[in-house]
Amino acid sequence: MLSSVINGVTALSGENKLSVLTYHRVGESYNQLCMDEYLFEQQLIWIKKYFNPIGLTEALALQKKGKLPRRSIVITIDDGYVDSFTTIFPLLKKHNLTATFFISTSGLEKGYLWDEHISLIIMTLSVDIEEFLFEGRTFEVSTYNERIKCAKEISDQIKYCSLNERETLIQKLVKQTKKIVLKHDFLNELQIKLLYKQGMEIGAHTVNHPILTYEKSDVAKREMLDSKEILEDIIGEQVKYLAYPNGKLGIDFDENNQNQAKECGFDAAFSSDWGFINHSPKDLYSLKRFTPWDKSEAKFCLRLALNFTGYYMKLDK
Repeated sequence: MLSSVINGVTALSGENKLSVLTYHRVGESYNQLCMDEYLFEQQLIWIKKYFNPIGLTEALALQKKGKLPRRSIVITIDDGYVDSFTTIFPLLKKHNLTATFFISTSGLEKGYLWDEHISLIIMTLSVDIEEFLFEGRTFEVSTYNERIKCAKEISDQIKYCSLNERETLIQKLVKQTKKIVLKHDFLNELQIKLLYKQGMEIGAHTVNHPILTYEKSDVAKREMLDSKEILEDIIGEQVKYLAYPNGKLGIDFDENNQNQAKECGFDAAFSSDWGFINHSPKDLYSLKRFTPWDKSEAKFCLRLALNFTGYYMKLDK
């Protein structure tokens, strides 16, 4: 029954359309975008059962020729944390699937990205602290959920700052709290090489994960180009694709950034705006992606099928 519904919905959407799925962390993390390992594997199973999973380069090439199979799905993973290798990669291999991993290269040296640093600072506050004051705001932090909320709100506040302003605020946050030891929780060069050699694609996600529209033009371009060159040195091949940090067109990146991505030598660049991809040269540097979170097989598959039509269901997770 579900298969018939999905076939019917996607038949109405027309030919040569592609949905690109976005994931981040899988397993245990304070990251708000982290998905439970069991749910991630279930979604892989549903994707294989009802859709046509395909590699990114192959999908774009077939789409350009007008030969993309119906219900084609590409899987992408953002940021580059170590669970990309220890959890996500084994599950992809188990189900004979591939994905493109978009990596922010500052994490290779630091072992984490800026928002994870903030989360760890807040989540490891002393248990006797019930309120936390930061930049004129008071946050309730007496419970686990309050701390999760606090970390998210502070991250959202700091996100839309330049890299220099962001670092200043994070250091201010560090001075207010106890010293913490940040373990290396990111991919290393060997793991990236192994991902690539095992059939995964590697894409760039800038160096420091900035909001590009809040940086000077030369800084924004350098963020893209440096991450591309670092990853190319690691895998020994061209890095063809970029995912913009945060990724909302007109907010997080703009037409200038799209032109810069092209100048840097990327073949295409991806947003986080929901929707499907129709092949059109003017859209190659703002390609849409889709983030499915549903825990129900029916809701997940129906939402994904409807994505091909351009209709976005508002369903509970």
